[in-house]
Amino acid sequence: MKTLPSALAAHYAGTGHTLATALRITRTDNVVFAITDHDADSTIDAVLYKSAPGLDVTNIEHSAGTGVDNLELSVFGDDSVFTPIDVLGGVWRNAAFTIFRYNWASPADGIDTLLTGTVGEVTLRGNTIVAELRGLQQYLQQPVGNVSTKACRTRLGSALCGVNLATYTFAATITTATSRQVFTAAALAQAAGYFAEGLLTWTSGANAGLSQKVKTFAAGGVVTLALPMLGTVSVGDGFDITAGCTKRLAEDCIAKFANVLNYQGEPHRPTLDDMVKPVEPSV
Repeated sequence: MKTLPSALAAHYAGTGHTLATALRITRTDNVVFAITDHDADSTIDAVLYKSAPGLDVTNIEHSAGTGVDNLELSVFGDDSVFTPIDVLGGVWRNAAFTIFRYNWASPADGIDTLLTGTVGEVTLRGNTIVAELRGLQQYLQQPVGNVSTKACRTRLGSALCGVNLATYTFAATITTATSRQVFTAAALAQAAGYFAEGLLTWTSGANAGLSQKVKTFAAGGVVTLALPMLGTVSVGDGFDITAGCTKRLAEDCIAKFANVLNYQGEPHRPTLDDMVKPVEPSV
């Protein structure tokens, strides 16, 4: 049962309501953004909620079961909060949010929380940026437990993996830029394929702060990304690049990372062919 602050409950019980809706988003990099649909800024619990670029929220859909509460948030894309490069670069995905109602004439009355959860897909629709806001029931929709696979099921550097990514992360600078997807960093002297399926994070340049998966790595420091970057890739741009893992036992877990005890797969399990092949007659 929801309990409202007494001052806000008294305001609800009265007439002449001065209510507004506000949204606070905390990104995974701990950057906080606060917006209100009121026509003036409001300060609530020492956080400034800005009226620009404006806020438009659809009806919140609540369900009694385990269905996910969700709604859409539309914000005018004036680059003051959501920038196209951040949106398309995935910076906002999985950010935590709280949406609530408050009395704009007396913000100290407290808040009425309407929905909390995480940000799903964020898309560009013309000059408007639309974000999908998902309730906490989203976590109940995720599968629990593991399945049997020949390849490793965990991500390199995760708690189950145990590999220290700092040991396999290298800083480099672009020496030749072919395109937004292909470039060369002469300082990377690792063998061909070393960074394939790894992660590259830009530390300077037009894409600073964004990350992209590495598709291939060729001898001589030639990096090909899985997708082109949104911003221009230029000579002198700096980045950190982490070794890739293709989930193989011998080539990766043993030879590359010396981490076989943490391998999260069953590489020697019988295949379907083994299980359905006819029994060989005994001699």
